[in-house]
Amino acid sequence: MTKKILLVEDDLPKLTQITEAVSANGIELTIAKSINEAIRKLDESVFDCVLLDMSLPTFNEGANVSSSGRQQDFGGRQILTYMWELEINTRVMLVTQLPGFKNEGGNEVKLKDLDTTLTNDFPGLYMGFTYFHHSTDAWAKRLKDFLEKI
Repeated sequence: MTKKILLVEDDLPKLTQITEAVSANGIELTIAKSINEAIRKLDESVFDCVLLDMSLPTFNEGANVSSSGRQQDFGGRQILTYMWELEINTRVMLVTQLPGFKNEGGNEVKLKDLDTTLTNDFPGLYMGFTYFHHSTDAWAKRLKDFLEKI
C-alpha cells in the first residue's frame, strides 16, 4: 500500500536529505515550500502524514526574495491550526533544525516547550518532533520509525 506524505520544507539542503531518507518503495512524496502551498496541497489531496518544518515563508519564492513573503517562525503552527480547524486528521511530525523560535513578542520559545504546547493544542494530530542535523542520522531513524507506524 502506498503511503502519501506531504513534506513541507523550504530549505533545499534539508529538503534533499529528508527526501533521500524517506524515499522508499510505497512512498509517494509531495513537496510544499511555503505555508500557502502546503494549505493548497492539503485542500487538493488526502495524505497519510505530514512532515512539517516550523519556520516557513508565506509564499513560494518568486523572482525576488521579498516576493516569498516574510519568513514566519511559527509558520508550521499556522498549518497545524488550519488542519485542526478543518478537521484534516492527518498525523504530523515536526522536522526542525532550530533549537527555538521567536514568538510574536520577540521571546524565544524552546523546542521542548513548543513540543509540549503543540501536543496539548493539537492532540491526535501533532505526533512529536525530530531534531534535524546534517551530521547525524538519528533524525532519519526517528522519521522512518514514525512512517512505519502510519
